[in-house]
Formats: sequence, C-alpha cells, structure tokens
Amino acid sequence: MKKKFLALDIGQVCLSIHPERCFARLGFRSAAEVPPELLRLGVEEFECGRLSDAEFLAAARNLTGTSLSDAELAAALAAIIGEPLPGMNELVASLPARGIQPVFFSDTSALHLAEVRRKFAAAAMVPEGIYSFEVGARKPARAMFEAFESRFGRPVLYVDDRPELIAGAAQFGWNALRFTGAEALERALFPAG
Repeated sequence: MKKKFLALDIGQVCLSIHPERCFARLGFRSAAEVPPELLRLGVEEFECGRLSDAEFLAAARNLTGTSLSDAELAAALAAIIGEPLPGMNELVASLPARGIQPVFFSDTSALHLAEVRRKFAAAAMVPEGIYSFEVGARKPARAMFEAFESRFGRPVLYVDDRPELIAGAAQFGWNALRFTGAEALERALFPAG
C-alpha cells in the first residue's frame, strides 16, 4: 500500500507563535517599534536560508543596538515559538500508527526549527520536512510545493492556519484544510472515525 503523507504546517498549527515575546526581549513594546529591515531580513533572507544564524544574529545586533550575547539573542529569537496547541501533540504522535506520516511543511529557520523540536514532543514522529530555509522560498511559492512532491508525492492533506496558503495549495491541486483545531483535523483525516 502506498504511504500517505500529511503536509503539516508548524506555526499556529502545531505550536502557538508569539513574536511579541521576542520583541520584548529586544526592548521593543510592539511590532511597530521593530526596525522594518530586521523584519524583512528575518522573513525574506533568514527564513529562506540566505543568511546563516551567525549572519542574522549580527544583523539583528546591528539593527537593534542590543548588547545581548549570541546565546541570549538566539534565545530571544527562539522565544517566538510557544507551546503546543491543544490536542496536537497527541494527534500528530498517533498518525504513523494510523497509516499517515506527518511531514513538516513550513516557512521557518533552522534556529526556530530546533526550538520546535525541543518544545513539540510529537516532532519525534515527524523526522522529515520541507522547510523554506532549505528550499530558498516561502509558501505559496511553486518551489515549496514542488520540493514536497518530489520527495513525498502529493500529500493526502495539507493543513495550515493561513487562508492565503490554503488558496495557494488549491492552485497546485492539493487537498488543503484551514486549521481550526486538532479535532477538526482528525475528522478530516479520518472521516469514518
């Protein structure tokens, strides 16, 4: 029998995301105070693998004027990653035994992925992934979907919290679901119960 794969987003699907925690550690009271260039570098360069951890930390230090050490600055950046969303550890951990292999499909950096693997116990059941920092592009770029399909084929389902990414997946013929909770995801994966 052909293996079934679930394309699983990470942020706001597996774990909560809290950018304000990072901003606070850098001395900002809101996202509006964060230098726009830092946000751009984080999303367009760091998450697309065009900046190493060391290069991004140096840029963050330069743009914010922070005196944090590399370890403290990395911890501030990792603070974005919150706790597992209700029921997701249990659901994701159960999937391989139920015939579906979850595969992370995420716009992220290596630094953030390490924090995800530390905080999300079920990540042990998700050894593989397609990540923006490896592909060099972010969803809904064609390169992300092609990278997934070249390694795993078309997933049985793609789940993400962002409507524009669900719409993007539909353009590639993927069956996609906007995440609203673990119970709804389980029902979509196993409609017969």
